Amino acid sequence: MNELSTEKISAPKLLVFIGMLYTIFMAITYFYAPLGGFGLNILWGILCLVIAFLIFLTLELISFGPLKIPYQWWLILIFGAILIIFAYFFGGGYFAGILLLIAAFVELFMQKKPYKASKIVLLIGIGFSVYECFLLFLSGNALLIVNGVIGLILLILLIIVLFDFVDLKVINYSWWVVLLIGFVIFTWISPFAVGFIGLAGFGGILILIAFVLMVLAL
Repeated sequence: MNELSTEKISAPKLLVFIGMLYTIFMAITYFYAPLGGFGLNILWGILCLVIAFLIFLTLELISFGPLKIPYQWWLILIFGAILIIFAYFFGGGYFAGILLLIAAFVELFMQKKPYKASKIVLLIGIGFSVYECFLLFLSGNALLIVNGVIGLILLILLIIVLFDFVDLKVINYSWWVVLLIGFVIFTWISPFAVGFIGLAGFGGILILIAFVLMVLAL
């Protein structure tokens, strides 16, 4: 009989879980949006579902008896790399693969140094967001350039409060600051950033995920 695990989920496992859900969504897009032959498209969708199931097994949320896969950062890294390869050749989006790579990195980093996972994800989200702002600068659209400037100013402010470079008195590193800036990036910057082979548009959602981890004290 299957048993539900009551073990407290860690930040990397939460990231992996979100990545697993997006992998299932990506499989559905393969089924309903043929990208190179209907039969081949169905095959990629099935493979994504298989990967999602294997990821689910590593999380050990439900016990399947002897059917177990150990949760290891390098295994999550492999799953993430496979999904990115799928996205590159067959479409469907890079977010699931990127999230798994981030989860693997966070897991490995936290084994070496005691550091908040929310801050690691936030830094990665800031990195993506800065890249997206510069993409808006290159768009040639005046409105998007203004959005990029506003986004970059907010990201610099977020970096300042994150590392406490300057005592701003009225603003400090808190959940509402991360939420507000993440929402602005998610709505004004990320949707309009078109980057190299689609590797853009993730900054805002990663900052919002960092907010969730921050609220959960992870």
